[in-house]
Amino acid sequence: MLKKGRLAIQVSLILILASFSLLFFSSCRHEKTIAEITPAELLAHVRLLSDDLYEGRGLGSRGIELAANYIEDYFREFKLLPFFGESYRQSFTLIGVQPDSQATMEIIAPRNSKYQPINPVLFDEFVVKSEREDCPPEVQGELVYGGYLIQAPERNWDDVKGVDLRGKVLLVEINEPGNYPNGIFDGEDMTYYGRWIYKLEKATQLGAAGVLIIHNDKGATYGWSVVKNSWAKESFFLPDKTRSLYFQGWVTGELAEKIMAAAGVDHQKLLAEAETPAFAPRPLGITIKVKQRPSFRQVKAENIAAWLPARQPGHNDKYIIFSAHYDHLGRDPQLKGDQIYNGAVDNCSATACLLAQASYYSQFEGQLPANLVFVAVTAEEQGLLGSDYFASHLSIPNSSILANINFEMTNVWGETEDVYAIGAKYSDLDEICKQAAEKLGYRYTPERGGNYGFFFRSDQLSFARHGIPAVWLHEGIVARGPDKNKILRKSEEYMKFHYHQVSDEIEDDWDMRGAIQLILWAREMVNLLGEQKKIPQFKPESSFQRPTDSTHD
Repeated sequence: MLKKGRLAIQVSLILILASFSLLFFSSCRHEKTIAEITPAELLAHVRLLSDDLYEGRGLGSRGIELAANYIEDYFREFKLLPFFGESYRQSFTLIGVQPDSQATMEIIAPRNSKYQPINPVLFDEFVVKSEREDCPPEVQGELVYGGYLIQAPERNWDDVKGVDLRGKVLLVEINEPGNYPNGIFDGEDMTYYGRWIYKLEKATQLGAAGVLIIHNDKGATYGWSVVKNSWAKESFFLPDKTRSLYFQGWVTGELAEKIMAAAGVDHQKLLAEAETPAFAPRPLGITIKVKQRPSFRQVKAENIAAWLPARQPGHNDKYIIFSAHYDHLGRDPQLKGDQIYNGAVDNCSATACLLAQASYYSQFEGQLPANLVFVAVTAEEQGLLGSDYFASHLSIPNSSILANINFEMTNVWGETEDVYAIGAKYSDLDEICKQAAEKLGYRYTPERGGNYGFFFRSDQLSFARHGIPAVWLHEGIVARGPDKNKILRKSEEYMKFHYHQVSDEIEDDWDMRGAIQLILWAREMVNLLGEQKKIPQFKPESSFQRPTDSTHD
């Protein structure tokens, strides 16, 4: 623990470093173009934002305020215009909820059942929380098995079948039916319907009192330990969202089997029914009783955004939004040794790309092909809350926004021969991404890792949900140079050992030329988007769609 005097000195030093860094970039803009941007310049951003004095940029911390100041000062230095009237900042309130570490659950079988009430162990068998500040300390309700709880009219799928589920507690599967090659949804690739957040949203829409999601490693794409650890910590939510659920949580697959047995049904048979379009909700005759006393607090959050006008006839009503989140996981005082989640890759690498792109276009000689918006969003790690708020409160019509190009955990291990765009397959951006990549000599390949649902786990999702085609630009897996497997090996190593760990820090072997590739790719996309006579649309089979009047001639 640093003493206050020493800490104050170090804070002052880092602010001085930030000032020198801005002066350095200011001088560079008179001597360079974006094509000549150096890895050292990108690394300077990352080194600053991932410094320990930024405390992991957790919500409500001094560190995230330092990061916001740095980004705002950078936009101002390069003379980008404030996006929110006269301000670069969009301030809003988040509610933090700390789950009750003494919460209990009781599963009561029907009276004629031979089964005694089940009292599962918190964290070992279930997790639970509430996002309702008016939640009573004890809630109980009838348990209904809801299958995958999906309503997807574009796929002729409806798990609800008009059944009134108001006031019920829903027990639902994670992921979606047909999660195998050539399955009914997108085969092994997860769609938004498979994400746990969709289950909570749908249960809320249906007026349920509570929802419990059945965990399995393959369907969730992560083990129970991830659920247990994340649901034990404070989480955040936007207060302006409808919240009917008195509780929400997960149960292990083993506990789900016990519940089904107490109800006198075979879980595997019910699951097989849920894999068919004929499925309808099934009351189980089980009562669930949950006791909890979560605690709540308010936290101020801020998105930082700037823009540059097109100043070109016929293009002044078109916008392209670049985004990257600048928050991370903060610090954990319970840890021994290093307590700070620096998030150098996640997401200082991407924030550096956002700032580099903004500085390039601020020096652009000539007319821009569209109005360009650069937004550093907050609270991504808490469920994309900053981008959700930003996309929900746009001062420009969604129909005028050509695309969102999101930077997320950008490549810090060197150049690749190939690239792919996460989420491009849902819209006309697929062809634009392909053409832009090929112009630069990159091999454009199909999206990888669709089974992990990466599109639904970063800020591009917020834009897509509001009718704006969006992509996450990603490096490929074939490295340039003799060691073709280097990028894949380093990426897998990062995800296994450093992702969301305190070890996510700058390494000596970083090569920011890989990030520069993505910056240049995004720039080519801007050029192509500006040439489009019609605004990009989502594909008809996508669950995301433009407003019906979104056309430009």
